[in-house]
Amino acid sequence: MSGGIGQASRSFTYAPPRLSNRYQRLFSVIFTHNYYTQNQGLCADFDVVPTEATSQLMASLGLILRNEGTGFSVLYQPANLDDLIGYLRREAQNPEVQTGFWTRMTFLLLLNNPAFVGVTALPIQTKQSVVNLFGCNLQAHSDKSEASPGPVVAMLAQGRYMGGDALRDVVSGEVTLVVPPATHRVIVTDLSGKTVLPSPGADDVTLFDGATPASPKRVWLDFTSLPNDYYTISLEAVDGEPIENAIYPREVLYVPSGGDSMVLLDFLFTQPEPDSGGIYPIPPLFHADPRPAEFDRLTYRLAFDARETYWQYYVVSQIPGSRLRDVEISGPGAEFEAEPDPVRLPDGSLATLFTTGTPLPLREKSAQRFRLEGLRRDASGHENAISVARLPVAPAAPVWPGPVGESATGTSEMFVYV
Repeated sequence: MSGGIGQASRSFTYAPPRLSNRYQRLFSVIFTHNYYTQNQGLCADFDVVPTEATSQLMASLGLILRNEGTGFSVLYQPANLDDLIGYLRREAQNPEVQTGFWTRMTFLLLLNNPAFVGVTALPIQTKQSVVNLFGCNLQAHSDKSEASPGPVVAMLAQGRYMGGDALRDVVSGEVTLVVPPATHRVIVTDLSGKTVLPSPGADDVTLFDGATPASPKRVWLDFTSLPNDYYTISLEAVDGEPIENAIYPREVLYVPSGGDSMVLLDFLFTQPEPDSGGIYPIPPLFHADPRPAEFDRLTYRLAFDARETYWQYYVVSQIPGSRLRDVEISGPGAEFEAEPDPVRLPDGSLATLFTTGTPLPLREKSAQRFRLEGLRRDASGHENAISVARLPVAPAAPVWPGPVGESATGTSEMFVYV
């Protein structure tokens, strides 16, 4: 009988995975933003995807990407470490690539929060279809504020935060550029300095002359044969001397069309040249191969700073025919002054506008505390006191442009009905 006592018993035991199948962390990246006041400022505004070329590279090397919501990790199998290092050495000796260990992974951070630019210390007019932020571990440096023992923490931005200085123009697959009339040759180089356009063995990129010898020239560049990455467009005169002006050399990011990406990140596996700065997941390979024990728990931090805005309060009386008198806004951190004349709102009501000359940081949960006090006189002449113990704080959106010349600030408007 099926399942009877006489049937041979079966035992099911748990077998731990073989060492060769275990993954370990090569490096991690965490996103932080001081707009977010909870959970140590961790930021979940991005979805991470490798570029197509990086996906193929990682698959061939047995690497996997783990998306962690507020960052990501790249994992490797210790049993494949020798193969990974051997590949990096072969690529460094490949005559078709720039001398040095320039093999890298490139990741795109796709924006999933439409309010990101508004709350971040970036130019208020930033459009991700026009510019993206660029970060690379070539410029990574230790976070001096991390005094506690534990994993190595490296900042990805050149400074403490990734801001407007990290913005680079975005190019599509095919680009037409206007260049000075003295231009004789246009070249495109990658992160390593290797010339990628024109491709090796190909003719120079064609220049189209202007109407006169003094007219600007045009050039058409085709990036579609290149991987999505960081590139530099440089110009040369007929004598081979570089042409430098306010635009060129021009650093650009070739990203997929559609405008979804906000950040492009390049991670070199190891120090590319002996004099290169930066921080890398694999120790230098100029001499002996690194031992697994030399691998540290490396974490990169991509940090963003919150935008500061000039707060404005529009105070409106809800009683028809009444007027506000002796109204004041007080509280630590800023001084507010009332405009001398009422402001008419789109619905026809009149408001007393309070402004401050002190920009205040945007926060998910702001610590700013302002109160309003004053008098209201109704149509019959009767007065009564008004008081709002805690005025609203600046929201994440909308954020309007700030004063002229202060592109990294903004203006926040709040409406208070009393």
